[in-house]
Amino acid sequence: MKLSVKKLYSLIPAPLKDLQNSLRIKDRLLLAGKRRREKKAVAKVRAKIQQNQKVNVVFMAMSVSFWKYDNLFELMQKSSHFEPVVLLTKRPQDAPEIQQMHHDKMVKYFGEKGFPVIENLQNTDPDILFYAQPYKNSITEELRAYNFLDKLICYVPYAFFISNYKWAYDAQVHNLAWKLFYPSELHKKNAEQISFIRGKNVEIVGYPLADKFATPAASDPWKIKDSKIKRIVWGVHHSVLSDDLADCGTFLAHAESMLDRARKNPEFQFAFKPHPHLKEHLYRHPDWGKARTDTYFAAWNVAPNTFLFDNDYIDLFKTSDALIHDCGSFTVEYLYVDKPVLYIGNQRDDILCNFGKASMEANYTQSDFSIDEFLQMVAGKAGADTKRDVRQKFIKEQLNPPNGISFAQNIMNILEKAFG
Repeated sequence: MKLSVKKLYSLIPAPLKDLQNSLRIKDRLLLAGKRRREKKAVAKVRAKIQQNQKVNVVFMAMSVSFWKYDNLFELMQKSSHFEPVVLLTKRPQDAPEIQQMHHDKMVKYFGEKGFPVIENLQNTDPDILFYAQPYKNSITEELRAYNFLDKLICYVPYAFFISNYKWAYDAQVHNLAWKLFYPSELHKKNAEQISFIRGKNVEIVGYPLADKFATPAASDPWKIKDSKIKRIVWGVHHSVLSDDLADCGTFLAHAESMLDRARKNPEFQFAFKPHPHLKEHLYRHPDWGKARTDTYFAAWNVAPNTFLFDNDYIDLFKTSDALIHDCGSFTVEYLYVDKPVLYIGNQRDDILCNFGKASMEANYTQSDFSIDEFLQMVAGKAGADTKRDVRQKFIKEQLNPPNGISFAQNIMNILEKAFG
């Protein structure tokens, strides 16, 4: 199927490309027979379970920061039906040293978790594949969804999408997937309006990090353990290039001032939490490049009250006092810890979905506080935390998984029902 579709597409004259894109010819060809293929794949999995054979489940992972499926993986490990493994993947756009950095961190992380990993699918015949991201440029050609039309493709969003961007709901993976496990009813409604197949494959299960935020911090990653020193996370998006799809990043405007502010305010300690793709994007930025980027990142580890943090950030958030950020997903994720959060990203009111608008209401913006005024509020020296009631209302209404059970258990119940 893959070769015939690609060959067909290559034969289309350039003037007709726009027409075929508007008609979604490639999608229609790939989606032909989707229901029949899925019915056959489900029957195969059901037969394996009835014969007491393990179902092979492959989770794709590209970095520790993007991995948010510990609880689901652990439930599958405990199940008598599933045999989960993590497939270590690389993002083709990343420089080799960035790819190796993420690879080494994943090997360490999954090794400590006791999660089995594989480097390729040569000796693995997956029955179910969980994709980490929906974008074609985030995965190598051989792992794209159209290579696995006879498998059960699943996708769990790696982040909270707060906009109505087409790429967040209508990529090839969204439409080819057997199941899309979305966090809320509002996200399902977005899919029904935007995706080519109108969200027919969406299941509402909650957000993966809901499970992890529901437990106490397992560690304290901060340099200074003194509770009197307020802990501030600076979460930074990767969108610094002119062709970045998401235009929320403000790193270029705040890079030097944030580091200088941290150094001059020893009553706070600052954690610089960059998006996993920020370094690679800065390497390619005409005014930054590798040398300047590496020097800047290293500078965050010099002062006694500053440090660079680029690992799993759940405990970092839990043990912090506040967040300053320009990241779409952090607009929502940090609300789980119910602490003050200041959004300093570019204004995107015109593209926010209803879920995004509600989450933004629970964030302070620079129309409420400047960065320095926000820090004074967190320190208890000026102003009051007037958003607390808004945050708690949003948590109750939007963030708790449905059915009174965890995100992971919701997915397991759906799988068990499908194969029962």
